[in-house]
Amino acid sequence: MKNDNVTIYDIAREAGVSPATVSRIINGTANVKAEKRERVQAVMDKHIFVPNALAKGLSSRESKTIGVLLSDIRNPFYSSVYLGLETAAVKYGYNAVLCNALNDEEAEKQQLEMMSSRRVDLIVICGGRTDTVTPDDNQIAFMNQIAERVPIVVAGTADYFPCSTIRIDNRPAMEALMGYLIGLGHRDFALIGGLAAKTPTSEKRGLFRNILHREGLTCNEKWIIETPSYEIADGYEAAKKLFRSPNPPTAILGINEFVALGIMQAAADAGLNVPHDISVAGFDNTFLAKLPTPTLTSAGCMYDEYGEVLMELIRKVIANPQERLLSMVPSGLTVRKSCAAPRQNGMRVD
Repeated sequence: MKNDNVTIYDIAREAGVSPATVSRIINGTANVKAEKRERVQAVMDKHIFVPNALAKGLSSRESKTIGVLLSDIRNPFYSSVYLGLETAAVKYGYNAVLCNALNDEEAEKQQLEMMSSRRVDLIVICGGRTDTVTPDDNQIAFMNQIAERVPIVVAGTADYFPCSTIRIDNRPAMEALMGYLIGLGHRDFALIGGLAAKTPTSEKRGLFRNILHREGLTCNEKWIIETPSYEIADGYEAAKKLFRSPNPPTAILGINEFVALGIMQAAADAGLNVPHDISVAGFDNTFLAKLPTPTLTSAGCMYDEYGEVLMELIRKVIANPQERLLSMVPSGLTVRKSCAAPRQNGMRVD
C-alpha cells in the first residue's frame, strides 16, 4: 500500500543521498551513478513512492511555496514579520502560506505536521516552542522529525534545533534606547513584561542589566517584572502595582508594545502624565507605536529589510538544505513623544 506520508526527504535519508540527487533521478535531469540510482529506486519501490509536483520540480523549485508558522498573528510584531516576508517573497516568485498557532503548542504541532505533509519547499517558524530558552526532549525530538522532512528556518534563537536562523540584533536598539533615556537624565529604570524562559525576553533583560551596570547605575531586580504573557493587561497590572510603591522609577520599558500600552493606561489611571511624570518606551516598532497619545518611543527593526534578509536566507537554504546558516537583522530606535526629562524633584504619586 502506498504511504502518502513519505516525502522526497524521507527517500533521500533512507537511501543515503541528498534530496537533490533524488530529484535528479526522478526528473532525469543529470547523470547519476547506477549504484545510487538503483539504491534510490529500491527505496521508492519499497514505499510505493509516487513523486508529486514538488518532488518533480525540486531542483528547479517549481512549487515556490513557503510555509510560515507564527505564534500569534494578532501580535503586530508577528504580522509585521509576515508582511515583510510576503512582500519579499512575491518579488522572487514565491508564495507564502500562513499558519497561525494562537500561542497553543498543540495547534503549533498540528500546523507543522500539516505543512510538512503538504511538501512545501521550506518552513519558517516565528515564535512558539522555538523561543524557549531550554526546550525539553520531546520538543527537540519533534522538531528533528519535522526537519528530516523539510528544511526549516527559525526566526530567533534555535541552538537546540537542526535549522538555519534569522535573528534581530537587539543590542543596537537597547543601547540607543537606554542611551537616549540616560541622556534625558533618567537614573531609575524598570523593565516590565514577558517570561524569563523565553529567549527574546531573556536577551533583552541581559542587555538591560549590562548597560545599567556599565553606566554605574543601580539595577533594581524588583523592577525587572515578569508577567504571565505579553498582553496589554499584563503591562497594566504590573505598572499599577509599581505606581503604588514608594519612589517608583522615572522611566519604564515595556517588553513589547502591547505591554507598553498597558503601562501608559495604568499611568493615566494613576493620574500620571506621560511623558512629564513618567517616561514609557517599548520594543518592536510596529504601527501600534503610532496609535496612542502620546505616540510611543519604540526600538526595533525595519520589517521590509527583515523580509529581504529572510528571503535571501530562505533561498540559500532551499538551494542547500544541509547548510546551517545565521542571518542578522539590525535594529534601531524611533523617538516619538512618550519620553521626556524626569522632574527635578522626582515623580510624585498621590
